[in-house]
Amino acid sequence: MKSFRRAALILMALAILITAGCAKSPADQSGPGDSESTEPTEEPSKYTTWKTAREPGAKAPEPSKTIEDYTLMEGTAEEFTVAKYFVNNMIVPRDRRIEIWGTAPETQNGKVVAAEFKGLKGSGTIENGEFCFCLKGTLPASKEKGHSIIVRGAEGTEVEYEDVIVGDIWIVSGQSNADLTFFGTVDPSRKDILALYGDYLDNASADDDIRIVQQINWNVLNATGVKRMQEPQSDFMRNTKWQTAERKRVYGNSASNSFSMLGYFFAKELYTLNPDVPIGMVMGACGGAPLSLLASPEANAAFPKTIKDQSLTLNNFTIPACGIYNIFMAPLTHVGITGMIFYQGESNALFSKDYSDALKILVEDYRVKFGSDLLFLNVQLTSYGYQSGGVNLDGVWNAVPDLRFAQSEVKIDGSISNYEVIPSYDVGWKDGDADGAHPYYKFELGQRGAKMAASLLYGVGDIQDTGNPVPSKVMYDENEVVVVYSYAGGGLKTIDGAKLQGFEVKIDGKWQKADAVIDGNKVTIQVANAQGVRYAPELRYFSTESANLCSGTGNISVPFCAEFD
Repeated sequence: MKSFRRAALILMALAILITAGCAKSPADQSGPGDSESTEPTEEPSKYTTWKTAREPGAKAPEPSKTIEDYTLMEGTAEEFTVAKYFVNNMIVPRDRRIEIWGTAPETQNGKVVAAEFKGLKGSGTIENGEFCFCLKGTLPASKEKGHSIIVRGAEGTEVEYEDVIVGDIWIVSGQSNADLTFFGTVDPSRKDILALYGDYLDNASADDDIRIVQQINWNVLNATGVKRMQEPQSDFMRNTKWQTAERKRVYGNSASNSFSMLGYFFAKELYTLNPDVPIGMVMGACGGAPLSLLASPEANAAFPKTIKDQSLTLNNFTIPACGIYNIFMAPLTHVGITGMIFYQGESNALFSKDYSDALKILVEDYRVKFGSDLLFLNVQLTSYGYQSGGVNLDGVWNAVPDLRFAQSEVKIDGSISNYEVIPSYDVGWKDGDADGAHPYYKFELGQRGAKMAASLLYGVGDIQDTGNPVPSKVMYDENEVVVVYSYAGGGLKTIDGAKLQGFEVKIDGKWQKADAVIDGNKVTIQVANAQGVRYAPELRYFSTESANLCSGTGNISVPFCAEFD
């Protein structure tokens, strides 16, 4: 019953949030995600291109791989506390600066804290009861065990963190489909998930060079947690720590101490594809969260008014705007984050026209805060059922396809660099599943994201083959619409070998099915005076009769919508 009430609370809170929102509403640079397209180099002059590409978001500068020279000092502090982020079995970033930070009594101001790890050394002076410094140099990825970070003050004052490895650190963020654990939301869904993924859980091992940090909003819904949500935090909550990704950590004895399905499957697949680089994964999501909860105060302040300043009430506690960022993600600003896998949007579906602008602000701000041009993998909203936890999925849910289109828009117009879209509509709710709002099938999503990340970051596979087809250009004239695709995998095709399905055109203000034809990496539609084109607008069921476009390598295509001026 407890898990049933929890699911209902999430959904009711979401409904309340959306209703409240309605009442309040009144240097092009390339990066890992900017792969070469197979589109024609010359555009036929008779066409007009939909939505002239917007200027890409500014890239945050990568931290220098050469740490500025400074004089190393011996530790002199008699008393200090290293941030709780540091524990045994942790992971530090490869090829990036490694920062050490913490606090000390004011009486220690002016004294020195020093540290070393694998031959790198660093030191810093305590100021205003705080210290933060980087080690001098960087390290390549390494899964060697037996190496410790040692932090020292005066003689006899020392702390050691054992079995530290070096690799890539990711955040899994969003709302409930991002932090959905293997426990599901209601008892029947837990049984379904175990039946699906029992073998995967049995293979979750501490021998994998994967480290995880569990952060779940239910664990911070208390007076202390809500207080900490008011301002960006510099450290984790008590009992939050790095752990090995063994079965008892991934699937604990309750939802509150288990791990994100999406985050685990992504990390596991990425590590499998490239086992030379250890993977760290930190949960930073919250069920029912609008975008404003996941944004820093600076990003939230810049959002369109329909999306900014929203809060969420769960279990009689109100999570303020920026609250989840402040408590779960702000402590990571000293860490070189490689990327983020993101699954959010149901709570903002009614304001999809403003969502792409807010998303651009969010990603740019993350890159500034985390000090890296992180790869942002965005899971498009999926196909949903009719109810969850006794709550009907109606009203706002009917706007989900529009939000889904906003998520692909910023990829098509190139306004966010190093941004990729992971379609999910084909692995959404299935008839008979116990929970219509939280599809179980997160393995496929983790696998899709990992394949793209491995191609872009490690050169494992070609992104043209591992990516999901997404329009790079949408062109039209008075007689024809042409959609040019990236990631076509050598040439588009249909999943089932049948006639292409899923395209619609807008004629006289109304959407209607279109007869679309595949031509290499293009889809063409012969139609007079079209006002727009879209692909895969369905909310509920997926079938190859409703959408069946895929790459030559079998990767399903990204839903999108383009309305012409």
